[in-house]
Amino acid sequence: MPDMKPTADQVRDEARSNAVREEATRKSRRAQADEIERYDREPRRKFRLHHLKWIIRGIILIAIIIAVLFLLPRIRDILSPDINIDVPDSLSGLLPDKEMGYNKVDYSNAILGESRTKSDFVVLEQDVEVSTRVSQALANLALFEKSKIIHSYGMGVYTVDLSKLTAADITFDQKLNLVTISIPHAVLSYVTVDVEKTVFEETKKALFAFGEIKLTNEQLNLLEQNIQDAMQEKLNNADMLAKADVSALSQVLKLFEPVVKTIDPDVIVNIAFTE
Repeated sequence: MPDMKPTADQVRDEARSNAVREEATRKSRRAQADEIERYDREPRRKFRLHHLKWIIRGIILIAIIIAVLFLLPRIRDILSPDINIDVPDSLSGLLPDKEMGYNKVDYSNAILGESRTKSDFVVLEQDVEVSTRVSQALANLALFEKSKIIHSYGMGVYTVDLSKLTAADITFDQKLNLVTISIPHAVLSYVTVDVEKTVFEETKKALFAFGEIKLTNEQLNLLEQNIQDAMQEKLNNADMLAKADVSALSQVLKLFEPVVKTIDPDVIVNIAFTE
């Protein structure tokens, strides 16, 4: 068969179809590119808008804070004008100090909280020694007497009962910034005898005395009581009680001063005895 050549009209139609297809392809690609670009721009736009909102909110918040700080003193002056009220002396110790801001109640609560468990607060431990003479004699005759000196050692413990302190025992001088705590005098609480330290001298015997001193249980109990009484008497004299009081002032100060200074490190603490 002879080859059939396309006519001029067919060539033009084919060219026109190719041009239409190429144009459609370009439009499709351009539309896809525009869509991709739009999706890329949208998150960035949202991100910028989101941060812009927070920046605006921050600026508004800072403006509000500055306005409050600026207006607060004026509002306080309007709502709380200066009022001077005369207070009885009995209540003045309960009011806060204008400069320091502390009052008697602040110190009382701290001190009483510390003192409640200190019913037998030890202020002094004092060593003591007493000598006792024990003797026996047959028919109470001096020629048959034998005797022995016993040296006994012990310790007396002086205490102060702080558990009974009340708010009335605590005063606060605002002008001097001075807290005074009144405590009872020290007392001899108890005496302990160190039996292991007991020293027995040699037995002294008269002309016709022989053997060692032998005591019954009843006599031993009486001897121990006599030793206790002798130590009590020696430790309970005026000089020893005065020494215990001096130690009490020092020891109670060491107890309460750190407690008070946690409230105000510049306050002065004074310990005195109740009358």
